[in-house]
Amino acid sequence: MKLNPEKQQRIIDASAKVFAKEGYHHASIANICAEAGISNGALYKYFENKESLFFTVIDYCTSKVDEIYRKHFHSRSTIFEAIENLFRGLAVFSVEYNLYLRIYSNLGSSSMNRFADETAEKFRKASSIYTIKLVEESKESGEIRKSMETEKAAYLIDTIITMYSYSLVSEYQKLRFKSFFAGLNDSLSTEDLIERIISMLRQALEN
Repeated sequence: MKLNPEKQQRIIDASAKVFAKEGYHHASIANICAEAGISNGALYKYFENKESLFFTVIDYCTSKVDEIYRKHFHSRSTIFEAIENLFRGLAVFSVEYNLYLRIYSNLGSSSMNRFADETAEKFRKASSIYTIKLVEESKESGEIRKSMETEKAAYLIDTIITMYSYSLVSEYQKLRFKSFFAGLNDSLSTEDLIERIISMLRQALEN
């Protein structure tokens, strides 16, 4: 049975709220249904089980991540401008889609290992392939060193983007991330932090 878009989005958002708050393993279908304002029976008309519902939430999240990467990596003048704009886009995303970013950050927990293969592949298609393409184009245009191995440069960029994303929803990760760029006692604005990250990437990647 096909869901109408409005009802589908209500269920996805309700599921994201429960998964983000309680974690996948403690989240219950009953709580999700209560949050969405539907009966358990109605939910099972559209979703086989909690796992299928969880992957629907992940698919929605990756579609939004894909939008951010396409927007900022395709409209750019330099690789560093693209990354800088992506950081700003992720900051906006963390406000508008905070629940989804929290779920994404929780995928790094060992308790979510059973989903590692499938979720990693979903996010790779939504982000990493764009990073690799960006590096390849930037090497060709001479923006960054041609001698750099594409995969290693892309991994460096992707890892920093991932850790920055985590820092937007985790106070621990925020403090840890800032400690490398400012020190725990230094009050650093988001713009200043992004500027320092870009400066570090320039030193690592430019000719």
